[in-house]
Amino acid sequence: MLRRISTLILGLLAASVFGFAQDEPSHELREPKGIYATFQLDSITSQAYAAAYDGQTDVPDYPYPALREKPTNEVVVRYLRKVLDDPNVSGLAPGIGWKLVNPNDPSDPTSASQAYSWEPLDDVFTAVDEWNSDHPKKTPKTIQLIFSPGFNSPGWVFGDIDRAAIACTKLRGGLPCTGDCDGLFVDGPPTTTSYSVCGYTTLFWETEGAVPAQIPLPLPWNPTYKKDWNNFLLALKSRVDKEPSSTAVVSIEIAGPTSSSTEMILPNNKNQKPYETGGFLVLPTGQKTIPNLTVADAWNLLLAINYGDGSPNYNSDGAFIQEWENAIDLYGEIFSGITLSLTTTTDSLPTFPQPKGSPDYVSAPGFESDCYDTGAEHAMACAAVTQVLAYFTDTSVGGHNAKATQENGLTARDKGYDLATNGIRWLAASTKDSAAPVLGGLQFGKSFSSLKPQGKDSNDMQLEGCPTYPTTCDGLTPAEGLTYVLSLGFFPGTFYAPTYGASQTVVRGHFDYTDAPMNFMQIYSDDILYAEGLSKCPIVKITGSPAFGKKPNTSKCALTSTDPSYADSQNTDEELEDASVYLLRIAEQVP
Repeated sequence: MLRRISTLILGLLAASVFGFAQDEPSHELREPKGIYATFQLDSITSQAYAAAYDGQTDVPDYPYPALREKPTNEVVVRYLRKVLDDPNVSGLAPGIGWKLVNPNDPSDPTSASQAYSWEPLDDVFTAVDEWNSDHPKKTPKTIQLIFSPGFNSPGWVFGDIDRAAIACTKLRGGLPCTGDCDGLFVDGPPTTTSYSVCGYTTLFWETEGAVPAQIPLPLPWNPTYKKDWNNFLLALKSRVDKEPSSTAVVSIEIAGPTSSSTEMILPNNKNQKPYETGGFLVLPTGQKTIPNLTVADAWNLLLAINYGDGSPNYNSDGAFIQEWENAIDLYGEIFSGITLSLTTTTDSLPTFPQPKGSPDYVSAPGFESDCYDTGAEHAMACAAVTQVLAYFTDTSVGGHNAKATQENGLTARDKGYDLATNGIRWLAASTKDSAAPVLGGLQFGKSFSSLKPQGKDSNDMQLEGCPTYPTTCDGLTPAEGLTYVLSLGFFPGTFYAPTYGASQTVVRGHFDYTDAPMNFMQIYSDDILYAEGLSKCPIVKITGSPAFGKKPNTSKCALTSTDPSYADSQNTDEELEDASVYLLRIAEQVP
């Protein structure tokens, strides 16, 4: 029996809206459905290592060989199984940086035997396999894979780019080539070095994260970077095929021309730290850079070196569009029988100064609605994303796979850019009756139960769940924040919108759609534990410390009826139950 929806939402429908269910047809392609618990696997592994040895000092160095230590792996598996125990969770969506599982160069004879550290990934599959084996009569849990390169590339990749530059020097017999592009930005760059094949820079700040830093970013078009990422994906496919319950994988997010995640984001005016204070880009080395160096200036210097300043790719997003199309092709060639997910976003690619009316501001045919509400500052980037979307949705592209689009940044507030949640729902709705439907999904931007600071008088819970943020909501609780996100961010324009006081039809700008068949939402694992009443339990209490024989014990940290948060935790669990049922009912079926 479906339980109550928060009284914050008005306009509930009669119980008759709950009354249908569909039998799932048999089909070959696997697709995600329901609520997935997402998390950063390197963070979970680090916490698991600390729990495994529980404050002991005489332990292996972290992360190596700790990742290969059974106690650490056992803690990860126990933690993930606890998350999977929540009946509202359809599976796991681990975020995995490339460097976590591929720390060494597989082509280097001295390190090839230790090129990969698959143990964290193995733990994910083990947890799902064990849970499914222990619950044979329940719907099997599944996995969405989220691997990110860019700023998350391992250090050996940059060494590989440097070695390719040395080879360039020998071939050309002229100026010495370098893989490091930073010299391009120095005021009065030296004339004794060639940057013709340079492939990475430390000029840009990380585009996501609480404390961004200037670390190496490989350029999306660099052939060495692309080769290494290609080889990693092949190795990943081989490893997945050998995992227990390898068929649990239902989707993988496309990446490659990225920065800090799988989102279609690269350094631009909006996400570069110096622009927060009206400054300009400078190198972390302290070298004097070109005066008034903007993000567009920096990208143009890099584009000119690689394509020439007379190329159509100069002063435009053309190169980024091409590399995203290449990435789509790559994933379509390597993976088969699952869902490929393209992650769009509202703060995405660089924007260059061009005359009004430039072709680079024109959206792809059929995708004009995505950029109707976009301001001039983001018009070029939005148009570029629609070009990639048009390519991705072409039925001849992507191999034998289903397709999905998603946006990672779902909150209770309206972002103002139609490319966000409306774009995802509109595409799902407009293709639902076609032979090649595009599934829709959204990932929460932050944890709706976390009090992690986000500036003065603010935290993750406010950022995620308060509709008026940055003006905070007095007395906001996690359950209330979740209600706002579901009612204002996720379910509008779907069959169950009226249940949340919203409309089944959305008319905004050029958008006009009804009953979007959304397939999945990704919610942080901390929020799942909050709903289970375990938010005050450190991981060692949930998993125990196997290296020293300590068993799990949440008796003293789990919420009880006397705890002020207990009722809110219960309400959160009820809301997740309802959302899970609604999602599974409206999810699109891949023919």
